[in-house]
Amino acid sequence: MAEEFPGGPAMAAQIALGGNAAEDARDYLRKQSRLTDLQIENLRKLDEYETSHLRWRRLNDQMKGAMQIMLVAVGLLIVVGIAIAMWNASQADGLIVDAFTVPPDFERAGMGGTVVAGDLTQKLAAIRGIAIGISFSISRDVSTDRADDIKVEIPDTGVSISEAWRYLRRWLGHERYLTGSVRELGDGRVALSVSLDGAGAMTVAGRPSDLPALEQTEAENVFAAFDPVNNINYLSAMGHYREAMDAAARYVPTVQGVMHADAYTLWSYTTAYATGDFGLALARTHIAMGIDPKLAVAHVMAARFHFFMGHQEAQLAENRAILSLRNEDQPPAHRHGGFDEMKNQANAQIALLLGDFANASSWNCGHSCTFAGHVLARAAMAARLHDLAQARALLDEGLAAGTTDPGEVGEVRYYMEAAAGDWGAALRDASRIRYTVKSGYRGAHFMARIEATYTTPLLAVAQAHVGDFAASHRSIEGTPADCVPCETARGDIDALERNYGGAAYWFGRAVHDAPSIPFADADWGQMLTARGDLDGAIAKFDAAHRKGPHFADPLELWGEALIAENRSDLALARFEDAARYAPNWGRLHLKWGEALLWSGHRDEARKQFAIAATLGLTASEKSELAKISHGG
Repeated sequence: MAEEFPGGPAMAAQIALGGNAAEDARDYLRKQSRLTDLQIENLRKLDEYETSHLRWRRLNDQMKGAMQIMLVAVGLLIVVGIAIAMWNASQADGLIVDAFTVPPDFERAGMGGTVVAGDLTQKLAAIRGIAIGISFSISRDVSTDRADDIKVEIPDTGVSISEAWRYLRRWLGHERYLTGSVRELGDGRVALSVSLDGAGAMTVAGRPSDLPALEQTEAENVFAAFDPVNNINYLSAMGHYREAMDAAARYVPTVQGVMHADAYTLWSYTTAYATGDFGLALARTHIAMGIDPKLAVAHVMAARFHFFMGHQEAQLAENRAILSLRNEDQPPAHRHGGFDEMKNQANAQIALLLGDFANASSWNCGHSCTFAGHVLARAAMAARLHDLAQARALLDEGLAAGTTDPGEVGEVRYYMEAAAGDWGAALRDASRIRYTVKSGYRGAHFMARIEATYTTPLLAVAQAHVGDFAASHRSIEGTPADCVPCETARGDIDALERNYGGAAYWFGRAVHDAPSIPFADADWGQMLTARGDLDGAIAKFDAAHRKGPHFADPLELWGEALIAENRSDLALARFEDAARYAPNWGRLHLKWGEALLWSGHRDEARKQFAIAATLGLTASEKSELAKISHGG
C-alpha cells in the first residue's frame, strides 16, 4: 500500500485556513483523491485475485476430495469383488474331470486325454440324470475341466484368470477333482485308471475295443464314491435292488444327524423293493423318524409302504404329516424342489384317498413320470369322475405321446369300462393289469404284495359284476386281512351276491380300520339302498360326504335314495352339489332331471335330460332316459 502524504488532512486544513497557499491545497487534495482512487482500485484487484485464488483452492480441494472418494469407492469395489469371488469359490461344489493321460497310439487315433475325459464326463452326467429322475435329492454337477479355455493374463504374473479362479476354488471350495490315465498292459489289453480326491484309485482292464464299457464301469464306480445317496437311487432306477439295498446298508453308519435319518429312508425303500418285506422297510422309516421327526422323506416312504400294504388311514396320516413340515428343516439337497415335490404328491394322495379325483392326478406320478404317464394318470382320474369323453381323449393322447406302461393303460381302461357298466371288458383289463404287475421289473415279493392289495381287489369286483362269484371269492381270499381296499372289495362282492350281512361285516371292518376314508361308507350306503333300508343308506352317504366333501358319488347316491323316498325336492340340492365335483357324469344329470320332473319342473328336467344324452351312459341308463324323456 502507498505511504500516506506527510501531514495528511490536518496540514491541508491549516493551509486552507491560512489562505496563502489555496492553489497548493487544491492541488494537494486532487493528488490525495487520485491516491485514494488508486488505493481503492488496488484493493479491488487484490480482492478479485484473492477471491479467484480462494475459488481455485476450493475447486482443487473438491477435486482432491472427489478423487479420494473415487479411490475409496474403487477400493471398496475391489474388496467387494474379492469377497464375492471368495464366497463364490467357497460355494463351488461338484466333480471336475481333468484331462487324462493316454498312450501316443491313442493320441494319434483321435482318442486323446481330453476325449477320454469328455467320454467319462458324459457317462457320469447320464448316471446323474437317471439318479435324480427318481430322487428328491439334487446331485452335484459333473463337468470336464476347462481351465485352459480363457487366455487373458493377470499383469506381471503370467497366471491366467481361469487358472487363478481354479486355484481359488481348490483353496476355498468343495469341488473334487478326477484324474486318470489309459495305459497299455503289453498283452493286447489296456488299463483305465481313475483317481478321485478323497477316494482310492480305481482300475479296470480290457481290450482297447472295450474302452466304452470300461469307461461306463469306472463312471459308475466314481459316481458311487462321489455321491453315495444318488448312487443308491441310480442302482434302484436300473433295477439292481439287491445292490441298492446293500449300498444303502453300507452308507448308514458313515453319516450322522439328519443325513443319518435320510440314510435309513434309503435303506427302507431299497429293502422294500429288494425283499418285499414292507414291515421291515416301515420299521427302518420309523428309525429315521426317531432320529429326525422333521425329515419329510421319511414320512413319504412311510406313506408309500402303507399304500403298498393297503393301510389307507395310516397313509392319509403320513401325507398330512408331510404338509405340516417346513422347507428349512429338510436336508439342503431336498429343499425347495425336492420338498415341493413331496408336498405336491402328499396333497394329491390326500385328494385320492378322500375321493377328490379332480386334484389327485399326480398321486403316484410326480417328477419321475414321463409326459405320457402324467396324461394317463389324468385319464384315470377323469374316468373315476365318470367323465368318459375326457378320459377317452386323454387315453388317446397318452397312447400317442410315446412309450406307455401297459399296466397304466389297463388301469385307465378298467375305470372307464367300469364307469360305462361294461364289466366284461373291465374284467379283461383287470387281468391285464395283473399280468403286467407279475412281469414287472421289481422284486417278485414286492410285486406279489402290490398285486394282492391293489390289483386283485379290482379283479375280484369285476368278476363279481359278471356273476362269477366263485372266481371272485378265490381271488379276494388271498388278500391280506388288514388291507382296507381288500375289505371294501369283499363287502362289494357280498353286496352283489346279496349277502347283505356279509357285506355289512366287511364294510364295517373297512370303516373301523380306516375311519377317515369315505369309500366303504359310500358302498355300504349303496348296498343298503339295494336292500331297501333308505334311511340307513342316507346316513352312510352323509358319513361319506363328511369324510370326502369333494367326493361326488355319495352325493349322487344320496339323491337317488331321496327320490326313492319320494323326496325329490330334497334330492335336487344333493345333485346340484354333486355336479360341482363331477359335472360331466351322465347318470347324475339323468337322475337330476328325474328329480326335477317329479318336483314339477318339467322344462328344467328336459334341460338335464338333454345334457345327460350328450354324456356317457350305460345301456340301461340310455333305456331309462328314453322312457323318461318320452313320458315327460
